[in-house]
Amino acid sequence: MTPTGFLAEAGLAAARGTAPAALPPSREALAELQSELFAARASLGRIGTNLNQAIAALNTTGEAPAWLAHVVQLCERRMDALDEVISRIDRSLR
Repeated sequence: MTPTGFLAEAGLAAARGTAPAALPPSREALAELQSELFAARASLGRIGTNLNQAIAALNTTGEAPAWLAHVVQLCERRMDALDEVISRIDRSLR
């Protein structure tokens, strides 16, 4: 948004008694979010591989591998991190 456009939006918002339009996120902020989303995607891919290996072991031996609980905890942490990135995006869009 140009400075003139921003001032026009701010003036209209003030006249209406509403909040002015939010500035779009910076290129650096979007690049950081993109990097975090790529990292989350890679982590979830590795977790999926581990879960497939655990299911194969379970089918073969009838018992879950000892490390399965660790993979589940890792998955929960990665999902929490992904939820945080999504929340940051949501806050930026409001």
